[in-house]
This record gives sequence, C-alpha cells and structure tokens, in this order.
Amino acid sequence: MSHRGIFLRAGLFTAVLAFSAGLAGRALASDPLPGDAIGLPPDVNIGLIYNQFEDTGSFNTAKGTNVPHSTLSNDVTVLRYVRTFGLDGYTVGVQAVEPIVAFLGTTKVGGGHVPTNSGFAQPLLGAFIFPINDDANGRSVATGAWIFPPVSSFNKNYPINPSPNATTYELEAGFHQILFGDPKGANAALEVWDEAYFYSNNTNSAAGGFNATYREQPTDEVRIYLPYVVNPAVGLFVAPGFFQSFGGKQTYALHVPGNPVVDSGNRTNISELRFAAGMFLSPTLQVMGIGEYDVAGHGGFLTRSIQIRVAKFF
Repeated sequence: MSHRGIFLRAGLFTAVLAFSAGLAGRALASDPLPGDAIGLPPDVNIGLIYNQFEDTGSFNTAKGTNVPHSTLSNDVTVLRYVRTFGLDGYTVGVQAVEPIVAFLGTTKVGGGHVPTNSGFAQPLLGAFIFPINDDANGRSVATGAWIFPPVSSFNKNYPINPSPNATTYELEAGFHQILFGDPKGANAALEVWDEAYFYSNNTNSAAGGFNATYREQPTDEVRIYLPYVVNPAVGLFVAPGFFQSFGGKQTYALHVPGNPVVDSGNRTNISELRFAAGMFLSPTLQVMGIGEYDVAGHGGFLTRSIQIRVAKFF
C-alpha cells in the first residue's frame, strides 16, 4: 500500500486504498485492480464501498536499512461513485472518491511513539475513457486523469495525517488482453497498468518543530496482473499480481532564514505481491477481496493488508 500521509489514489473502476504517512514515506493514490481495464458499457451507475485493514511491522530507511520496533496500523473506509456515458461510440465517465482513515493503536518508529491524526483524506475527482474496447478479441485499453484537491483533515502538528494536503494530479493507462480461452467463457489474461503522479507544494506544513513547505517529486507506479476467469457464469476469478513504485522523494523547506531544505527520508519505492479474487453475488452486486504483501522497500513502512470491496451496479 502506501505510506506518507494516507493518500488514496484510485483506479479507473476499483480504487484500492493507499495509505501514506507523514514520516513513513511511500504514497499510493490510484490503485487499479484486475479487471479495471475492461471496458464498461455507457449509462451505468456504480456505487462502491471499500474497507481495508493494513498493518506494518517493519520500517526501511531511504537506503533500505531496517529500523526495528516500528509499527503502524490503520483501517480505511472508502466511498466511491462512478457514472459512464456514451460519446461518439466510446464509453467515457466521471467519478468521485472519499476515503476516511482511522489509525489504530500506537504508531512507533524505532520504538519511539509517533502521533497520528485520523480523519478525512483528500477527495479524488476523475474522468476516464476506454479508447479501445474489442470484446471479440478480449482486448481493451483504459485511460484516465485525476485531481486530488487539498481538502482533508490534515493537521501540521501531527507527523502522520490522512493526507499531505498537496494538490495531486494523476494520469493512468491500463491494457487488458486475453492470452487464451474464450472471451465470454473461462480465460486467462494479462493486465498492465501505469500511473504517474505530480504534486504541488503544501506551504502550510511543518517539520522538526518548524513551519515548512512540503514537496514531493513525481511518482510512477506499475501493476501487472494475471487474472483467470474460473466460472464465467458468476464472474468468479482469481488474479495474482505484482506492484512496483518509483520516485516520490519528500523534502521540507524550513521557514527559517535561508530556507534550508531537509530530506525527510521518505520515498515512494515499494515492491509488492498481490492476490485478488472476486465474483458476482447477483447480476448487479459484485464482491472482491484483495491481499497485498510488501517484499521490499526504501523510505517507508513495509505493509500487509486485506481489503474488501463491494460494488453495486444500477
């Protein structure tokens, strides 16, 4: 997942949470799941609710050195609405997401207590299009753009917040291709996503007891899934996956004479294994479960998480 303040970056159709903690380092916002790149029909409304529990037992420095006695746990609920339209033969859509973050227990780094601030994370507002939707050959492409306005429960007096409160811009593209099997029956596919994030500064932040301007360098994230449809009658599928993020160096320019810049040590650099499974309980109600396990990282907590998503089509 993500660490640095708790950022949620959603995917085109099924956002996964992305928690980022102020001193933790790694940020995720949009997190597409397997099947997100499959084209949707026009004139569809989708209401989604997510709940994710995330736990950590390790913190790595920017150089990858493990800091023992480091813990962080949180529970995140996400509300999401998606609406699709038809435009010149293409499916396009808009969506809105609001995550609510609750930090659990005592957060520690190196055995030292770190205060946390629960509350609302930055909302996400997005638009998307499926420029390729070839059902006959099981091939589709999804592209989208997001903006996260700086409106949240951010409090600069806490090192770990629901969001960094810096306006964020995201561009994403996903490709889905059936490798073998029947597009309308059992099949195995490849799905690949890439997301790029760009950040404005938060001039009302703080670091080391000083007022400061928070800055984050651009981030890129890659996701690879191998979804296999086991039972097409109920949409039952399983999908192993892999996630890798790059960049995201976070610094603070202190509001003192000379405006010295301090490297927070936080990065968005995580390698993660994933596994997802889902099915339709009725023609309009889908459930999905996702497990994620960080195997390597620099500049943040290594996490493991379980997420449940329920989607209602109407």
